[in-house]
Amino acid sequence: MEMHQIRYFLSAARLLNFTRAAEECHVAQPSLTRAIQKLEDELGGALFRRERARTHLTELGRLMLPHLERTFRAAEDAKALARGFGKGQVAPLVLGVSSLVESATLDAVLAELGAAMPGLQLKIVGGASPDLLSQALAGQLDLMIIEAPEDAPERFEAWRLFSHDYQMVVRRDHPASNQPEVALADLAAEPLIDHACAGMAALRARADVVGLTLNLRHAAHDVGQLKRLIAAGLGTGFMPDPRDPAMCAVPVAGAAISADVVLASIQGRRRSLAAESFVRASRARRWDAPSA
Repeated sequence: MEMHQIRYFLSAARLLNFTRAAEECHVAQPSLTRAIQKLEDELGGALFRRERARTHLTELGRLMLPHLERTFRAAEDAKALARGFGKGQVAPLVLGVSSLVESATLDAVLAELGAAMPGLQLKIVGGASPDLLSQALAGQLDLMIIEAPEDAPERFEAWRLFSHDYQMVVRRDHPASNQPEVALADLAAEPLIDHACAGMAALRARADVVGLTLNLRHAAHDVGQLKRLIAAGLGTGFMPDPRDPAMCAVPVAGAAISADVVLASIQGRRRSLAAESFVRASRARRWDAPSA
């Protein structure tokens, strides 16, 4: 979904006339029509219905209109806010990012922010989600991208970005690497590498329900250590697919566990302009499943 598609849709929805919408957007009508058709393909249905000389919004079009208005407005606000920074002005932003989270959308947001805000001074802090939440509560982070905590503290403000699925992660030479899925009992018997995340907590709870004891052989503080232990053949991980060519992620039957990834901050603290720009730019984008 591209911003120009949304802009063309909003203009056509307001004017209910593709010719006038194309004139307002300074594009040829066929270009506007093609862009809206691509948007319809992405959304899975027609947004407009044409009857003789009149154009109407479909039910899907009426449903999507307020959402796309907010998306476009947030994107424009973010651009305007970012352009307000002149060269040489420092715009600090301390962003915590869970080591389990890698996303092409995050890369795109950072690139957009850096291009629009010459004075951006970015510090990215990695770590486990619980550790980053503690740092944010202590005032050490402006924003954080973490797995949503099961028990959110007071003043915790969050916007859902996407969810990721937990799977059994092994080396490519592991016997399970060629299987379409493994049973929960098979995972429990593996020498597991423990680490602080929502998925492991849910896995423990699931194992307790069915009376299984997890073989927690090793422990890792972050994903880098976790992957290092897996690569060394010391154990098996339970984590989102790392997209590592040396590793294989295998679904676990009976343990369909996923976690929401959120952009969060602590209420009651004034967000810097850089942080506000990041929030607006992030909320204006569609976040897909992580690329890594």
